[in-house]
Amino acid sequence: MQSSINRHGLPPDPDELIAEGDPPFADAAEQTAREEADESLNALQHEVRLLNARIGMLREDAEAALKAKATSVDASAHVQLGDYPWLKLAAAIGATFIAARLVRRLPLGVLLAGFAGHLSEARPR
Repeated sequence: MQSSINRHGLPPDPDELIAEGDPPFADAAEQTAREEADESLNALQHEVRLLNARIGMLREDAEAALKAKATSVDASAHVQLGDYPWLKLAAAIGATFIAARLVRRLPLGVLLAGFAGHLSEARPR
């Protein structure tokens, strides 16, 4: 602590009268708690901004991975089925649907007879 008059003959600055670590007034503890809360809030806000940035990067990575996978699947379909692979695949599904409808209309006895005849020929003697 300093004396009540400084070397210039003026009253000292109130901050100079306070020793290190002494609260300057009764509400100082509340202010420091508020300052600590503000610092904690600022730190949390900073962490939230960092997490949002990381989430954004993960979204971009996931989007890029999905686009790469879709490109790979499309290229694979072109390699296996040639030009217009989805049209050829749709035609195959349509033909299967029509064949299934035709098989349903056949009488069951005819199917079983044909199947039994085929089995008797295929069985080893």
